[in-house]
Amino acid sequence: MDFALDDDQQLIVDTVRRFADRELRSWAADADRAGTVPERLTNAATEMGFFTDAVPASAGGLLEGAYSHLTRALRGFELGRGCAAMAALLEANVEPALAVAKWGTPAAQQALFGALAQGALASFVYDSRGNLTVATEGDSVRVTGKLGPGPVLAAATHVLVGTKDLLLLVPTDGLRREAMVPSGWRAAKWATIELESHRVPAEFVVSRSAAAVAEVLAWARVSLAARAAGVATAAIDFAEAYGKERVQFGQPIGNFEALIRLRDDAQTNIAAAHLVVLHAAWQIDRGMASANDRASRARVLAGDVVSRATIDAVQIFGGYGFVNDYPVEKLMRDARAFEALLGDERLGRVLSQKAS
Repeated sequence: MDFALDDDQQLIVDTVRRFADRELRSWAADADRAGTVPERLTNAATEMGFFTDAVPASAGGLLEGAYSHLTRALRGFELGRGCAAMAALLEANVEPALAVAKWGTPAAQQALFGALAQGALASFVYDSRGNLTVATEGDSVRVTGKLGPGPVLAAATHVLVGTKDLLLLVPTDGLRREAMVPSGWRAAKWATIELESHRVPAEFVVSRSAAAVAEVLAWARVSLAARAAGVATAAIDFAEAYGKERVQFGQPIGNFEALIRLRDDAQTNIAAAHLVVLHAAWQIDRGMASANDRASRARVLAGDVVSRATIDAVQIFGGYGFVNDYPVEKLMRDARAFEALLGDERLGRVLSQKAS
């Protein structure tokens, strides 16, 4: 296996890293306090090819040929280093666009791609807890229940809804939507959406296959895991810099053995999570049978790592770590969302093994 990046991948990593360091990090604190992103994010991100990178070129997007989940994972890691909330917005359109392109009807493709080409946002929501009731009505279905809470739902024009064995494209016009600002990813346009016997016509039923749902979940989990590893990296980077500046007992606290070990263990765990994420993305791109399982395990590992790393970073900052004048307080709050979204696949595997 060749671990080297090709020229295009290296260019993307370098470009997104500069964007994350110079722009996203400088906007992150104000966006978190205000609960909304700066207007200039959209223009900057559009110029870099976000939002329509998974939309086929024939439909007004930028995608020519196969989509690279490995490149997306590399990009997502850098975005996570910048700001988890803004990263969620920048990555939101990928799952809906890829799923509708692969399995959707011409009507669904026209509706979604037309909206995304005009600058709209879409979102993917997976009903991991079985909150939705789905009734078949001929070739169409009726859905009752609550979607979310999830990022981007407050702004999305379309939602790709995943159940155990269905993928549905749901336009949000006329639906009852309740915006919210949680403790983590505060600027990510969170909301819930209530569906009351909402009819999804046959042409907007994207897939009736559990295998298709599992594939979309693998895409989403790898992206989420990549961004989690990026947030963990940012937290430890900030903690390391603070350790060099903060002096106690005549020396920088970063020289204390206990803090060196704390930071070193975090860096080891982050490196392991990052590699597992990239391997999962590589497997997805090759259509390997083990890709879904590897993506799930990458997401679980990265969720554990970002939770531990952000807590450790706050410990290194001491009391200042809980003050929002310092970045690690926000990062610790952001870490929670990586554990909550897309369900608890660790528990799912346990229950599956007990049932068998």
